[in-house]
Amino acid sequence: MRRPLIAGGIVAALAGLWLALRGRSPAVDVPGEFPAVDPAPGPVLRGPDDRIAHNGIFAALGRGTYRARRWLPIVGLLVVVALNVWSATASGRLSQGGWQVPGSEAAAAEALLADRFGEQATSMIVLFTDPGGDAASPAFQEVVAGAVAPLAGEPIVDDIITYAEVDDASFVSRDGDKTFALVRLNEELDDAVDDAEHLASLVDRPEGVDVTVTGIPIVQHEFNEAVERDLVQAELISLPIAMLILLAVFGTVVGAVLPIVIAALALPSSMAVIGLLAGVTEMSIFVTNVATMIGLALSIDYSLFTVSRFREELRHRSVADAVEHTMATVGKAVAISGIAVAIGLSSLTVFESPALRSMGIGGVVTVLSTLIFGLTVLPALLGMLGPRVNRLRVPLPRGLRLAEDDPAAAAARQGHGVWGRVAGAVMRRPILIASPVLIVLILAGLPFFGIQLSTGGNLDDLPPSDGVAGFRTIGDEFPGGGTDPIEVAVRAEDPILVDGALEPAWIESIDAYVADLAALDRISEVQSVLDPPAGMDAATYRQLIALPADQRPEQAAGIAAWLEQWVANDVVRFEAFSTALADSAAGREVVDAVRALPPPDGASETLTGGLSSRSRDFMSSFTESVPAAVAVVVGVTGAVLFLTFGSVFLPLKAVLMSLLSITASFGALVWIFQNGNLSGLLGFDPSGTIIASTPILMFAILFGLSMDYEIFLLSRIRERYLATGDNTRAVEEGIGITGGIITGAALIMVAVFGAFALSSVTVIKSLGFSMALAVLIDATVVRGVLVPAFMRVMGSVNWWAPRWVQRGVARLGLYEGAPQPARG
Repeated sequence: MRRPLIAGGIVAALAGLWLALRGRSPAVDVPGEFPAVDPAPGPVLRGPDDRIAHNGIFAALGRGTYRARRWLPIVGLLVVVALNVWSATASGRLSQGGWQVPGSEAAAAEALLADRFGEQATSMIVLFTDPGGDAASPAFQEVVAGAVAPLAGEPIVDDIITYAEVDDASFVSRDGDKTFALVRLNEELDDAVDDAEHLASLVDRPEGVDVTVTGIPIVQHEFNEAVERDLVQAELISLPIAMLILLAVFGTVVGAVLPIVIAALALPSSMAVIGLLAGVTEMSIFVTNVATMIGLALSIDYSLFTVSRFREELRHRSVADAVEHTMATVGKAVAISGIAVAIGLSSLTVFESPALRSMGIGGVVTVLSTLIFGLTVLPALLGMLGPRVNRLRVPLPRGLRLAEDDPAAAAARQGHGVWGRVAGAVMRRPILIASPVLIVLILAGLPFFGIQLSTGGNLDDLPPSDGVAGFRTIGDEFPGGGTDPIEVAVRAEDPILVDGALEPAWIESIDAYVADLAALDRISEVQSVLDPPAGMDAATYRQLIALPADQRPEQAAGIAAWLEQWVANDVVRFEAFSTALADSAAGREVVDAVRALPPPDGASETLTGGLSSRSRDFMSSFTESVPAAVAVVVGVTGAVLFLTFGSVFLPLKAVLMSLLSITASFGALVWIFQNGNLSGLLGFDPSGTIIASTPILMFAILFGLSMDYEIFLLSRIRERYLATGDNTRAVEEGIGITGGIITGAALIMVAVFGAFALSSVTVIKSLGFSMALAVLIDATVVRGVLVPAFMRVMGSVNWWAPRWVQRGVARLGLYEGAPQPARG
C-alpha cells in the first residue's frame, strides 16, 4: 500500500531539510522574532530550574544531537527512503483474517475437514435477475451461460457451474426470478482477492438483466478498497486541520511545518517496517489504520511539545543550550510518554488471535519510529534552525492563538492564562467542584456493562457494497443460503464406509445424532449424509446407501459421489443451521450446546467449525487474556511513572485519571455503536454488537495517550514545584504554562481520530469517534478539573516517597532529585 502521505511526506521532509541547511543560525536578532542569544562564551540567562538541564541521559542526548545536527537529518531521510525501497520489493501481504485462535477446536475441526474432504475451493458468485421472472427457464440459462463464458478462458478459473448443468434447486431463488453461476477458482484466497476486480470486469451484462458479482474474493476486495479510501480521506482531512492548529500554536510557518516533517518521516517508515513484518508473520489489514492514527497523532503531538519548549528556551539561552535543556525536559517527557504508549500497545501481544497480536506489533513499531525521529532528527533540525524556527510569521488575531508568540507577553503570562485560572478556581473548592464531574464520568460509562461482543464476521459489520448486497440477496432469497452453519466433524476409530456402503448401525447412529442436534434450541435445520440428493425420495436413498457400491443399480451411480461429500474415510460431517446470528452471544451459546452433546455411537470425537465456532473460541481466549493485558498496561505504566517522578501517589493518580476518561468513552462506544443512538447522524447501521478488538485496542492506545498529556503536564508541575516548593502554586502554574500546548495537541489528536470517524467501515468509525471523545475528555475535564482537585487535596503527599527510593531513582537519570519541603 502506497498512499499520498508517503510521497508527499518525503517531499515535505526534503523541503524542511533544505530550509534547515540554508546556513548557520544567525547570532543577531531578527526583527519581529525572538532574540537569538550570542553563543559565544560568557554568562547566559538561565531559569530557576536550570540545574536539571545539564545532567541525565536526555541532556546528553540533546548535546549529542546538536553536535551531529548537520548529518542526522540526512541519515533520517536516507533511512526512510531505504526502508520504503526495501518494503516495495520484499513486503508481504496484509491478512484479511487472523481472528481464528491457533490450536482451538474450530481450527482443529476445519483442519480435519480440509484434510479429509480437501480444501474448499475459492469461488466467486455471479447473481442474475430475470426480468421475465423465470430464471430457471432454458432461455434465461442460455443468457447466464453467455454472460459468464468470457471467464472460462482465464487460467485461474477451474470450473463454472450453473443451474442448467446441475439442476439443483438451491441455484434458483424461492420466487424464481433469480439464479447464480458459481465460478470456482484454482488459487488461494489472497491471490483471488487481487484478481477479483479483473474477473468481475469480464462478466457480460446483458441488457435488461441485473447482474451482481459477489463472493468472498469480491467482498474482501471491496473492503480493501474501502479501507484504502478511508485512510486517504482521513489523511487529507486531518493533516490540513493539524497544520491550522499548529499555526495557531506557533504563529509561524517554519515552527508549524516541523511536526509535519517528523510525521512525514515516521509514518512511512512505520508502514515500510509493517510491510516487511507481513512477510514473516501474519499482519492484519487493520494494522494500517492503527498505525496511521497513532503515527499521525503522536508524531505531530510530540514534535509540538518539543518545538514549543525549544522556542521558549530560546528566549534566554544559546541555541546549543536550548536544545540541551529542551531534550532534558520535554525530550524526557516524550520518551517516557512513548514508552507508556508502547507498553499499552504491547499488551495486545498477550492475545492468541494473530490479528490482535499484529495490531500490537504494528502499534509498537509506529511508536518506536516516532520516538526515533522525534528524539534525533527533530532536535538536530532545531539546532540547525535556531531562531529561524520563528520565521514566516502568520498574523493571527489574539483570540485564535493557542500560545503566546511575543516574547515579552509570553514571559508576562508564564504560568497564567485560561487553564491556570480554571485550575486555581478548582483548587479553591476541589471536592465541591470535582465530585459532580466524577459522578458524571462514572455514569457515562455505565452502558459499557451491556456490551455484546463479536469478531466482526457478520455481514452487518462490513461497509455497504455491491458484493455485500449480493451476499444478502443469496442469504435472504435462496434455499440453503441462510446463516453460516455450524460444521460438525464426527471422527470414528475405523473407516465409516465399508465397500462404499454405510452400514445400518451407522445409519441408526447418525439418525439419532441428527435428532439430538435438531432438538437443540435455535437449531432450525440439520443436513447430513442421510439427506437424499435432489429428485430422490428418502426411503429409496437409505436403501441404496446401505448397499455396497458394486451392488447398486446403474441409475444410482451418482450416489457414490454424493456420499463423498459427507463421508471421507473415518470422518462424517454435518451442517447445523441456527436462527441465531452466527457471530453473536446467541450463536456462541448454540455452539456450546452442540459441543455438549455426546458423540454418536461408534465415534471417538466430535469437533465443530464454522463462523459460530470460531467466534466461540476467539471470545473464550479473548476473555481469558484481557486481565493479563490490563495488568501489563496498568502495572508497567505505573512503574514507569514512579521511576520518572519518584512519587508513590502520582502514578496512582495518573492511572485513576486515565481510567476515568476511558470509562466515559467506553460507555459512549456501546450507547452509540451497539445500541444505535446517533446512527443516522454518524451514518452507520448498528449491528447490535461491538467487535471485540475495539474496546481492548481503545484501552491499549488511550491509556498510553492519556499518559502523554499526564507526563507532559506533571513534568512542568514538577519543575515549578522544584523551583517554588509550593504544591498549589506549582499545579496552577504548570497547568497554565502547558495550557495552550496541551489544548493544541489534544485538538490535533481529536482531528486525526475524528477524521477516521468519517470512515465507511463501522469498526474504524467507532474506534475513531470513541478515541476522539476520550482525548477530548482527558484534555479538558480531567486536566482542567480532576487533576488539580486531586493534587490540591493530596498536597505534599503527591511528591512523597521514601528518601532511599528517591535517591535510587535519581541515579537512573529520569528523576530530578528530591523536592524541597512543601508549603501547600
